[in-house]
Amino acid sequence: MQKEQNREWLCRNCNSLVDGNLNTCPHCRADRPEQTTTNERYDEIPDVIERDNYTNATPIAKPKYIFREAVLVNAADISLILGLFCTFGMLIAPVFSDFGIENTTMWAICIAIVIFAITMVTWAVLRTLADISRRLRLQDEERNTRD
Repeated sequence: MQKEQNREWLCRNCNSLVDGNLNTCPHCRADRPEQTTTNERYDEIPDVIERDNYTNATPIAKPKYIFREAVLVNAADISLILGLFCTFGMLIAPVFSDFGIENTTMWAICIAIVIFAITMVTWAVLRTLADISRRLRLQDEERNTRD
């Protein structure tokens, strides 16, 4: 029975686990809730946990992007990373291999600039499409809630 008295308790004010020997929560100074008398064993887990008395139980917030918008954002970020990697690779390529053409360094720099420009345009277009889709969706949801 000593195990049951030293058991941790859950603060209903800040949802922190508190040592069973303390009568107030060290985080928010809330008092320990009343003890319930049950014949349950310490190892048993209750079937239902009541959370209606918790003060900081908040509903889950909606995500910023829905699936199709998240796909656009992720595709934009992946294309940016790959494009930057390819740009850097093109800049250092003349050091590691000989392409058999004159002015290899100049061609590598020109190609790197083209790759970088295409990467930035692709990233900007995909992110803009995702943002436009999100704004139109939010505007439509707002219009539907007003009606």
